[in-house]
Formats: sequence, C-alpha cells, structure tokens
Amino acid sequence: MPRLSAREITSIETTYTSELGTFSWAWVIRADGEVQYRLSHVDGRRERNPWQSVCRLTSVQRLSIGSDQARATHLLIGLARQHGHFPVDKRR
Repeated sequence: MPRLSAREITSIETTYTSELGTFSWAWVIRADGEVQYRLSHVDGRRERNPWQSVCRLTSVQRLSIGSDQARATHLLIGLARQHGHFPVDKRR
C-alpha cells in the first residue's frame, strides 16, 4: 500500500489485466471527504495522470469512519467495486 500523505485518510490499489496490458489505479479518500482515483501504472510503468473525482463523502459517512483506517479502507473498497474496480490482494 502506498504511503499516505497528511491529506489522505486511506488508499487502495486496483488492477485490471487484458490483452492490452495490465493497468493499476490508485484510489484515495482525502481528509476533506473527497474520493478520487487515477491510473497509476501501465504494464508496471509509473504513470502520472490527474486525479479524477468520484464523490464526496457525506457527513454521516465521514463520522462513521472517524479515525478508523480499517473502516475507511472498507468503505473505499466498496466505492471502488461500485465503479467496476477490484482491490489488489497484498497478502499473496
């Protein structure tokens, strides 16, 4: 998992492999509640694409995650899956 900046609550990485290559996206929840993603790697090469906004968390969602990074990560995984992205399992 990438290191978090002071402005991020949590982050995950998602990947997709096709005959065109392997694509990886970085997803973050920022401290202000903004959820964003960007294409971060293509076939293992780093990309510097602009962040795309997905949504802003409601005040209820922000209160529910509080300072619990595990809850925030679970919420981010759910949002990524809603957009057709699936997290990388780092335990392998």
